[in-house]
Amino acid sequence: MIHPPTYQNIVSPDHLWARYVISVSFFHESWFLSIRPGSNAPLWSLSYEFFYYLIFGFVQLIPTLGRKILAVTIASLLAGPKVLLLFPCWLIGAITFKLCKNYKLNSLPSLLLFLPSAWFLIDRMSTRWHHWSPWEIPGLGLPPLFYSAKPLDDYLTAFACGLLILGINHWLPLQARSGNHFKTTIRHLAGCSFTLYAIHFPLMAFLAALHSSGKLPIKHLPISIFLILLLCYCLSFIFERPLHTYRASILSTFPSLFKRCGIRS
Repeated sequence: MIHPPTYQNIVSPDHLWARYVISVSFFHESWFLSIRPGSNAPLWSLSYEFFYYLIFGFVQLIPTLGRKILAVTIASLLAGPKVLLLFPCWLIGAITFKLCKNYKLNSLPSLLLFLPSAWFLIDRMSTRWHHWSPWEIPGLGLPPLFYSAKPLDDYLTAFACGLLILGINHWLPLQARSGNHFKTTIRHLAGCSFTLYAIHFPLMAFLAALHSSGKLPIKHLPISIFLILLLCYCLSFIFERPLHTYRASILSTFPSLFKRCGIRS
């Protein structure tokens, strides 16, 4: 209502409540669906992650092989092929976490992993910052694959990120629970990463609407970026940082979750 033209191309007004219900159920990217809740287009990947965690949980928690296979098959059929197409990206992250937790490389192999992967990612992201457009990739965001239309590109980025984390684990080990101010700062800032992912785009649209309507004129792009980051950081104290408190509250209400799922506060 502040500036309708801002939202004209990023909000689909038809069947809005159905879009929210489907999104809350994490089916908004299943099979041939690609539904955004309101203006939050980047939330497409949450549907992907939901099924990855579901499949992983079935494999880890279900005791018998037959039931594992049945549960994984059902979850895979519910997810659909385009969701499963990017499962290797999630698996690279899971494997990287496992390796960092159990192994620590010496400085030389760490450098050999860190430097080329860092160079590759910086070069790729800086180039795309200035020149990349989603329309350069045929089919991206369009049926039938929608956001899975560039799997090889996604695999390469995920693999480079995995190597980067493996390399930097020598200096910033995953096992360390305490450290210098640099480590503490990184850990603190990471505490708003999910909030940043989940709401950055609606905030961008909101600021754009305020700017276009003249209610909040923003002259430079860096100022907009800083405002988005600051807002996400502040909101993380509501959405993300009290996670242990929220979990403890759920466990006190449903204590069987601890026994059945191993969920800890």
